Amino acid sequence: MSSLSLTDRQKRELEFYEEYSELTSQGIEVCFDPISGAETRPWNSYWRVIHLVQENFVSESQRLLDFGCGKGGASITYAKIGYEVFGFDLSPNNISIAERLSEKYGVSDRTHFTVSIAEKLDYPDEHFDMIVGTDILHHVDISQSLAECFRVLKPGGLAVFHEPVRVPVFDTLRETRFGRWLVPKEASLDRHLTHDERKLGREDFKLIKKFDGHFSTEYFLLTSRLDRFIRNPNNKKPSLLEKTDRSLFKLLPFVRKFGGIRVLILKKQ
Repeated sequence: MSSLSLTDRQKRELEFYEEYSELTSQGIEVCFDPISGAETRPWNSYWRVIHLVQENFVSESQRLLDFGCGKGGASITYAKIGYEVFGFDLSPNNISIAERLSEKYGVSDRTHFTVSIAEKLDYPDEHFDMIVGTDILHHVDISQSLAECFRVLKPGGLAVFHEPVRVPVFDTLRETRFGRWLVPKEASLDRHLTHDERKLGREDFKLIKKFDGHFSTEYFLLTSRLDRFIRNPNNKKPSLLEKTDRSLFKLLPFVRKFGGIRVLILKKQ
C-alpha cells in the first residue's frame, strides 16, 4: 500500500473508510441465510448476487475475487459456498477485520485479503473464474477498474456488480431542497456516504458496454424505496415491497428504467 500513489479521491475514500471501519468494527456477524437453502429471495438485490455466485459454483478449484471486499462478510459467504476467495480493499482497517472474521468463521484457509486499489490490481492475468463487486463501481474510476477486472478474469468468466443507478425522476426530486432535507446527500459516517461517490449514469453504462456490449441487467428498487421510511431496519423478514417490485418489473418492462438498483452481469469472451 505504501508504494501506491493515491489520487486525491482515493485519499478521501481511504480516510473515510478507516474512520468508518473503526466506528463499526464491533459485534460484526455474517448472516448465512442466503445460502442456507431455507428460502430464496430473488426479489432482494443482495440475495440475488449471492444466488448468482451459487449458481455458477462448480468446484472448489474455482477462484473468486471479491472486488472491494470491505469488512469481508461477502467474502466469507462465498468461501462457505466453496470458492477460494481473494478480497482487496483500500482500507487496512477493513482488511484486518476481514481477516479476523475469516478466522472466526473457519474459512481462513480459503480466503486471502490484501490492501489494494481497484484501478491497479496485484493479481496475475486470467486468474479468476468470477469477480463480484457490491456497491463499488460508483466509488472508483470505472474504465480503469473494469480494465483490471477483464485482465485478471479468465476467458468465459463472469463479473457481477451490484450498483445504485441514477433515475431521472427520483433523483431530480431528491436534488430539490425538500428532497435533500428528506434524504440528505452530504458525506456522512452515520449515513455511510462518502464525499465522492455517485450513482451510475448514462455515461457510465457507455463505458461498461465497451467491455461487454451484451451484458445483462437485473432491476430492483422501485416501490421498495419506501422501505427506508416505513420499515424497521432490524426487520429481517422478506420485504413485501421488494416482492411487488419484482412483479412490476416483469409485468411492466417500461418501469425498469425507474429501478434504483441494478445487478450487472458481464462475461469475458
